[in-house]
Amino acid sequence: MAKQSKTNKSNVLKEAWSTYYKGDFDAALQLFDQVVKKNKDVSARYGKACTLFRTADHEGAIEQLNALIKEDASNPDYYHTRAMVHGASEDYKRARKDLEKLTVLEPSNGEAWCDLGGLHLVMGDYKEAAVCFERSADADKRCACAWMGKGLSALFAREYKKAIDYLDIALKLDKKNGLAIMARAESYFAGKKEKEALKDLKQLLAMDSEFKERFLDVHSEELAGNADG
Repeated sequence: MAKQSKTNKSNVLKEAWSTYYKGDFDAALQLFDQVVKKNKDVSARYGKACTLFRTADHEGAIEQLNALIKEDASNPDYYHTRAMVHGASEDYKRARKDLEKLTVLEPSNGEAWCDLGGLHLVMGDYKEAAVCFERSADADKRCACAWMGKGLSALFAREYKKAIDYLDIALKLDKKNGLAIMARAESYFAGKKEKEALKDLKQLLAMDSEFKERFLDVHSEELAGNADG
């Protein structure tokens, strides 16, 4: 009987995670709860925390993650997820604390360094961001996110040549990265290289119809004036 119960729990938990990854978060939450109420399974509790985050119940997600970290303070997944929840709630100080803890637990985790760099960018700490993205690139030289982060850090620090060099690498690794193209265009404009900047904007307009519509809407009067001239 005990074996049958354990098998049933495993099946429900497997279904819960499968449902979660399919994006059906309401159904996933019910399945995780079903397991949690019966035996407090750790994986189910973590799944519940992740699902609450996805359904924008940040307070509920934090409550679950706090309890999990209290029981296991060495699990990097818990800190990473809690950092994401804090970030979504714009509680950047707590998010930074969790990401810093994560980089101590996993110093070669490029994704963690990249996320911490992004957080520093949001907070306006460009030097700290550059250091984090450098660590991320050291962990994985082919991570486009790390090179884009280095480019953004240089752009915000008004180091336009460096920004262009880093963004060139990011775009070699990910040719359709719209944010990197936009950042490089801005770097070109700031560096008085209008021809290259316009080339990037043209590429961005061609690949992103929504951006094209927004761009034309914002600049409609300016474009009309130029046409009349």
